[in-house]
Amino acid sequence: MRWIWIVFVGLALLAVDVGFVSQLRFLGGGPDLVLLFVIFLSLYGPIDDAPLSGWLLGIAKDSLSAGTFGLYGVLFMVIGFFLSRVRADIFIEYNISHVVNAAVSTLFVYLAALVWHSTRGEASLSMMPLVIG
Repeated sequence: MRWIWIVFVGLALLAVDVGFVSQLRFLGGGPDLVLLFVIFLSLYGPIDDAPLSGWLLGIAKDSLSAGTFGLYGVLFMVIGFFLSRVRADIFIEYNISHVVNAAVSTLFVYLAALVWHSTRGEASLSMMPLVIG
C-alpha cells in the first residue's frame, strides 16, 4: 500500500516540478521537488525501500528530461541508499540537519550530472539551466 502513495506523491511532485517550478527559470531555477521527496523518504521511510524508491523516482524524472536516460535514476538511488544507511548518525530532530542534507545531496546530484554531461561534451555554461533542471 505504501508504494501506491510513494508513486502518487512522486508523480504529483513531478507534475508540479515540470509545470510550475520550471516557470521559475527567470529567477535562476527552483527547487527539485522530486529530489527533496527522495531525501525525505530516505530519512523517514523504511531503510530497505529508500534505494528502490529513489531509483523509481529518478527514472520518472529521466523520462521527462532530455538528458541521458537513467542518470537521475542512478543518482537518486545512490542518494537514497547513502542517506538511509547513515540516518542513524544524522541528528534528524534538528532543522539545520534537513537543510544540510538537502544542500549536500542536491550539490552531489547536480555536480555528478554536470560531470557526466561534460565528459560527453554536452555541457557548457550556456546549458547549465538544462542540466540543473
